[in-house]
Amino acid sequence: MALEFQLDHQDHKKVEDFIARSAAGVSAISLHPKVAAAQHGVAETARDAGLEVLYDPRTERLEHEGFTLQGIPGYTGTPYNLDALAANVDQRQQLIDAVLGATPDVVTIVTPPHFLARDARTSHLDLALAEATRLSTDKRVRPVLMMKARFPVADAAELAREYAAAGFDEIELRFTPLGGEDDGIPKIRAAFTIADLFRSAGLKVVLGRSGNVGQTAYALGHVDGYSMGIGQMEHVNHSADITRQKQPPKLDEEGNKVKSGGAWQGVYIPNLATTLSMKRARTLLGHTDVRTKLLCRIDHCANSLLGPVTDYRSHYLHSRAAEAERLAATPPAWRGKIETDRLQRALELRELVNTKYRAAGEPELKVRTLQSLVDGIEEERAAVA
Repeated sequence: MALEFQLDHQDHKKVEDFIARSAAGVSAISLHPKVAAAQHGVAETARDAGLEVLYDPRTERLEHEGFTLQGIPGYTGTPYNLDALAANVDQRQQLIDAVLGATPDVVTIVTPPHFLARDARTSHLDLALAEATRLSTDKRVRPVLMMKARFPVADAAELAREYAAAGFDEIELRFTPLGGEDDGIPKIRAAFTIADLFRSAGLKVVLGRSGNVGQTAYALGHVDGYSMGIGQMEHVNHSADITRQKQPPKLDEEGNKVKSGGAWQGVYIPNLATTLSMKRARTLLGHTDVRTKLLCRIDHCANSLLGPVTDYRSHYLHSRAAEAERLAATPPAWRGKIETDRLQRALELRELVNTKYRAAGEPELKVRTLQSLVDGIEEERAAVA
């Protein structure tokens, strides 16, 4: 296991082309719940290349109202009452059947319905949904457990034992909020500790939608894999997701939905270890003072002055996969050093950009998460010295 890519609406053609050429560093893809039918081609290509194929039902959103829920399996128009769901086996089975019915046949690992685990009841609801899903399909099942970033460690240890006792040998952990640019050492340390608990219980662990935090967790051996989207979904913030889904669509004077300004185009700059807006990335890469420090030399980017912004999806795929491949090919004892060097270089370049190449009105590139990761690596290396 290593890096997993979670697909959005428009990613499948680029991902299919990338995997068809080389899937090094990538272990799985996850299909989008609303457009999985259009992603059948990339799913088959991934499966033929030896990658796992998943389908993320995103049922954690169904606990709340919203304007973007149509197409999510199990959506009824009414938010789920988790207390009622925990007490009603028939209702749980209906939700499971809806998810399994929406899961494409090409999927190799089934994702059960799940909700935010905020207390003992919701935690055990997720476990019950996962167990019932496993009994309802012949395919491998990998539960998703989304929990608060400061979830009690003792409760997590008990959950790890219960998932193992239920027969699961793999799980995806998502901590909310985690993976942004302002995470401190205590939050990161807590996530790594909980991941260790699940691995100690005998489960393989994927840190979902985790960006730099996931890559460092993998380098240090806290997890077996990590996932992210293509230029997005590099962190988890469940509260922000729910806030966005509750925002009504903008309408014109005639009541028609106003078209948005287009999809977010996240341009990953490896040497900064961050994903920038298209505008900001283009500005930096166009500056002769700093561009050589930020260029990508892989695949099509090697033959283009502005490769990362010319085809930002393909660039994201090959640059992120190259980082994962490098770690996977490095003996575990040396991965921490490799990751420290990457993060230290990024910190230095972020400081350079902040002091000399930041346009008026642009925010500073934050350094707290990267510095916390560097400090955490040094802390762990000193502990085993």
